[in-house]
Parts: sequence; C-alpha cells; structure tokens
Amino acid sequence: MIVRGPGKFRRALCALSMAGAALAAGAAPAFAAAADALRLVRSGVAHDMLFDLAFDGPRGIAVGSYGSVLLSDDGGAAWRPADVPGAGRALLGTAISGGRCLAVGQGGSILVADDCRRWRAADSGSGERLMAVGLNAHGLAYAVGAFGTILRSADGGHTWQAVAVDWSAKSPSGAEPHLYAVHVAEDGTVTLAGEFGLILRSRDGADWRVAHAGEQSLFGLSIAGGTAHAVGQNGTVLASDDGGETWRPLASGSSAILTGVWSDGKGRVVVTGLNAVLQSGDGGRSWRRVDAGAHAQATHMAVAAGQSADGGQRVLMVGSAAAVIELLR
Repeated sequence: MIVRGPGKFRRALCALSMAGAALAAGAAPAFAAAADALRLVRSGVAHDMLFDLAFDGPRGIAVGSYGSVLLSDDGGAAWRPADVPGAGRALLGTAISGGRCLAVGQGGSILVADDCRRWRAADSGSGERLMAVGLNAHGLAYAVGAFGTILRSADGGHTWQAVAVDWSAKSPSGAEPHLYAVHVAEDGTVTLAGEFGLILRSRDGADWRVAHAGEQSLFGLSIAGGTAHAVGQNGTVLASDDGGETWRPLASGSSAILTGVWSDGKGRVVVTGLNAVLQSGDGGRSWRRVDAGAHAQATHMAVAAGQSADGGQRVLMVGSAAAVIELLR
C-alpha cells in the first residue's frame, strides 16, 4: 500500500476497509466444516468497522467508523458504547494506560479522557489523518499519521506539539511517509512504523534513528519486554530480540495484507489482517494459519489482549462489521 498523494492514500485505506466489510457480510465461510477457533463477542452492522483495540489490564477500548468508541471493564468479555464528542469522523487509533484513554482519527481529530469515561476533544494543531497513538503511564503520548505527521503530548493528550523530522535523510527520495503504528515505552523510547518498511526510534523525541527500511509498508507494531514484531504488506513479518533496536524478517507463509500484531513477550504471537489470522508459539520461527471458520473472510484490523477475571489473558481482534472476536486457542 505504498501510495502517494492524499487522494490515493484515502482511497486505498477506504478500499481495504470496505472490502473487509463486504466480505464479512456476504462471503461464504472458507472452513465451514471445521470447528471455529474464533468466537464472536459482539458485532455491529455490515458496513461498520472497528480499526483499533487496546487494553490496560482488564480495561479495554476499541474505536472505529463514525467516531464510535467501545469500552470494556472485564478484559473484553462485554462491551458498551461511550458517549464521545464529534461523532461522525472515523477514529483509527487508540491507546490506554494508567487510567487514561486516547483516540485519534480523521482530520487530525483527537479525543482524550483522563478516566476513560468523560471525553473531550483536544486540539491537535493538524488537519492530517492520524492513524495511531501511543501512550505510557506517565502521560507521554505520540500520535502519527499521513505524510510524516508526528505529534507529541507530555500531559496525557490534552495539548500537542508537532515533531519535526528531516525526512530527506530517512526515507526514499526524501518523501514524507505515511506512519501507521507507534509504541511509547515507559522509559520514553518511541518506536514508529510505516511506509517504505520504515521503523524509527527515538529516546527523546528529537533525534530519530532508522532501525529498519524496506519496500513493504508496515501497519502493525507490538513491543513486549525485549521482543518486538512488526507486520505489513505481502505477509511481511519482522522481529526484534532487543526491544526494537534491530530487526530481521520472518517467513510468515502468507501473502496477505497484515494489519495487526500482538505478543505476550514469551513466544506467543498473533497476527491479523485481510482474510488472515496467524499464530506462533515460538516467537515467529514457525506459524500456523488459524482456522477462523465463519470469520475467515473478513478484515481483522487489530489484535490485543485483556486480563480476564481469572487472571489469564483474553486475546481479541476487531475489524469488519464492528466485530469483536475472541481467539479461543
């Protein structure tokens, strides 16, 4: 999905979303004879979409089309809609940490709730589409999006400043890359991923280092302890054993567009994408395609894990038809 120009970028994103929604609404299951490995927790209408999902312990948030926000207090077993301002603009990224919630989306929109309940709009100072947001427990947040947009907040998302990056030395032909994923560590280290296979790292938000570059756009990023994974076009999966400092490719056995990734930091990795759910139990050295049953033909945009009532982890994904789906095994 390496596309230049605002019109082409928007059309490509919308095409991916609508294709997943249409498949979810009308396609026949690819594995109808087998038992489902996924369980539907909740769903909306066929043309709705949930774009992102995040958890902090048992508390979870999912965001999507028309400014929808869903909240969970029980590790994702049950979900309720949140009352948020500015409904209508799609929300494409979300983060939750230390009791705070953030959501970002179209037109530079940012929503913030210090208690994940009372929401207000924050002034981003940008009109670009924001694709992802990261937040740590200290209130340090970064939002990223179209044409190299990077925004920083030091107060939990209430105020934002643009971060300037000299792209001439960091991307092909000096192009401003679309940025699709961001992670903010508790020590303040920031990791970004996007077009041209770019993964950028910074410890202070000022000096940025290219940790990886390639040809395939990267849409999903997960960092857990000393391990990290990034996923993208054409079945691309990258891995890091040093928390994101250096990266190597993994053979996923898939050519799907991969959009989301989660890892427990102990070897289990789950990857989601267009008509694809992959799982590994050995850090990505080997993969198996999850038998998604009736959910096989759908866009699974994001994956994350919430803490269940028994202290375990409930792995969930979101995407087509505003569905929240649990990975059972």
